Amino acid sequence: MKKKILLVNGSPRGDGMKNTIIVWIYMLLLLSCSTENPQDEELGAPMQVMNLLRNGNCEEWEIFSGRSYYLDGWSMKENNGTLFKENKIVYEGKYAAKLCTTRSGITAFISQKVDIHPGHRLRLFFRYYMEYVSGNGARTYCFFRESSSSNIPADVLETFYDDKTLNIIRGGGYGLPRFSSENRVWKTFDYIITAPAIANYFVFEIRGYFGTTIYIDDCYVIDLDM
Repeated sequence: MKKKILLVNGSPRGDGMKNTIIVWIYMLLLLSCSTENPQDEELGAPMQVMNLLRNGNCEEWEIFSGRSYYLDGWSMKENNGTLFKENKIVYEGKYAAKLCTTRSGITAFISQKVDIHPGHRLRLFFRYYMEYVSGNGARTYCFFRESSSSNIPADVLETFYDDKTLNIIRGGGYGLPRFSSENRVWKTFDYIITAPAIANYFVFEIRGYFGTTIYIDDCYVIDLDM
């Protein structure tokens, strides 16, 4: 079998062209590989126009069930008097959401379901302020769903993510089981996670447990691949 020789401008280019191709392949591999930690990606401040969440800035409230307030656009599930409209401890704007439960076994939460594209990268972003921390504290408790009401079980999610990554949606961030217990200072939760290939919906949820008071403001779910 004859050895093929590449010709450039009529001149034989064997090893030189081969080395050039190898260099280009190496460069393409570098460009196509993501970093080990997706949070290394430089992202600007999120904007509401990009937000998949409705009323993510917690500014719109309605009277619900007598004197209780309902966070417009979020879940109408019974909140057992654990969700409050806050106008003093606020990150920006006029209002924030206060989560506080005074009874053991009752969980305070805010929750909202959004449509997503399977395999797309989602940026989860919000501000939180811990006033009192006790017991299990507070954390994200988000769900991916195949159908509108069918959650993808935790044991299935564990096949998509390692333990540290799973804590982004079921904890306090990458490798963190709950939010920072540092009191009376606004902190930022800002992580990227790739949706499973079987997921069509994402339920964004934040939970506060007995003995803990947490304030939430400026929540975002952003599809980075749209």
